[in-house]
Amino acid sequence: MRFGLGFFNKKRINLIIQDHVIRYLDMRQPELLDVKNSGERYLPEGIVQDGLILDRETLLIILEECVSEWGIKGREVQFLIPDSKLVIRKHQIPLDHKDEEIKGYLYMELGNSIHLPFEDPVFDYVLLDKKETMREILLFAASEKMVTDYSTLLEDAKLKPAVADASCVALYRLIYQKQLVSESDHTLCLQFDIQAVKLSIFHHHKPLFFNHLKMESDLKQWSFRQQAIEWKGDTSFIHGLIEDKLIEIDRIVTYYKFNLNNGQQGITKIVLSGELPELKYIQNKLNDKFEVPVIILDQTDETLPPQFDVILGLGLKEVQL
Repeated sequence: MRFGLGFFNKKRINLIIQDHVIRYLDMRQPELLDVKNSGERYLPEGIVQDGLILDRETLLIILEECVSEWGIKGREVQFLIPDSKLVIRKHQIPLDHKDEEIKGYLYMELGNSIHLPFEDPVFDYVLLDKKETMREILLFAASEKMVTDYSTLLEDAKLKPAVADASCVALYRLIYQKQLVSESDHTLCLQFDIQAVKLSIFHHHKPLFFNHLKMESDLKQWSFRQQAIEWKGDTSFIHGLIEDKLIEIDRIVTYYKFNLNNGQQGITKIVLSGELPELKYIQNKLNDKFEVPVIILDQTDETLPPQFDVILGLGLKEVQL
């Protein structure tokens, strides 16, 4: 896996498989956010759950139908690792390790100073700060089996998996491309989807914190139409779920300021996105809670609704195999 803000690959398509949907994007000129084609297919409940593929046979049939319908057979694919199965954490390594030695050192430390909830990790890292004797990195780790499960699924559907990415990095790429943040900002990125809230904090354009908060909403209460999502249940219920998550987000913001930054620096900007059709309501609630700008990632200049924000950012990914 490689995580970065760098160059663009115009030949690859971008694909996201979530518990409830498959989305695809083909970009003509990524640097201009020029979209050539896009598509989405909603999934029956129980095929994918918390990022784990439960019914591979049915998922493959649906994915093959999508590949045929979208005309993408044989294309290279950039795809996202399920957020619920991704571990992102800070780690310190000795200062005397050269850059080319870091990955080898991390593998050596598995089970010793690095403890992960799976035995077969694949990982990447971002260099952070240098201390007196140690260097800080941000470690991205995922189960190799899970990444392989998605890769082989794509291969069986006659696609060519090329790069795996994390949604928080993909989303920030879009925010960065739209020039909504500066290097000095401590930016809280909130992605409100119908089954989870993805929370990340960036400073100096580097991710410093990530969390995945599950939303306990019933998929049967959502109406899915092409590029349109609507809640069919009681509005007060979904607002209650949002309020619960905002309490957790408030705690994380406090933790970031007082535990990670010794009370010296807190969040300076919030960027809000996601497929939940309550973003304006959430923005108003965030404005009541925090005395910082709260920006909705606006797509009025694009042809796509907000649920395509992350996959647009994935389309901006650097060329890396």
